[in-house]
Amino acid sequence: METFLNKNFKYCPKCKAELDLKSNFAACSECDFLYYQNPAPCTVLLFHKDNQVLLAKRAIEPRKGYWDVPGGFIEIGETAETSALREAKEETNLDVKIIKYLGSLPDIYGETLLPTLIFIYHVEAINSDYQNLKAQDDVAELKWFDLDNLPDQFAFENVKPAIDMLKKSLGTEK
Repeated sequence: METFLNKNFKYCPKCKAELDLKSNFAACSECDFLYYQNPAPCTVLLFHKDNQVLLAKRAIEPRKGYWDVPGGFIEIGETAETSALREAKEETNLDVKIIKYLGSLPDIYGETLLPTLIFIYHVEAINSDYQNLKAQDDVAELKWFDLDNLPDQFAFENVKPAIDMLKKSLGTEK
């Protein structure tokens, strides 16, 4: 099975010797460089109103044109919570409050096979006001979908399980 390491790494970034690729790390026998394949942390935002969830159509690769949930990578110096607030503003133009942390899920991002760890938050617009909702940044379109009538395909494997976590939290899971 191809992994992030064997797809993207062959030589040591320090001394340029060939790396010894293990299942979850790369080691250089020349200079003792080690690279662990830790997941990149991300936040996912689940907006809910009237038995609907807000989905974002991706404007960029990977999986351009597929439905996803708003969210993105946690930046250096951010907590998962501050990342969630920033990503909400960047992608939806909304200032939000976190209602509940729902959990986390592993996933794989794009053709590089980058392992990710998704922190999932149920959020809502401040004052429940969605009038300023606007697709921006790497989002082509935002659309409300009925929780019982979701698209057939999503951009990433974590989307459906994340929505299922929201449904369970709301008590609407069938």
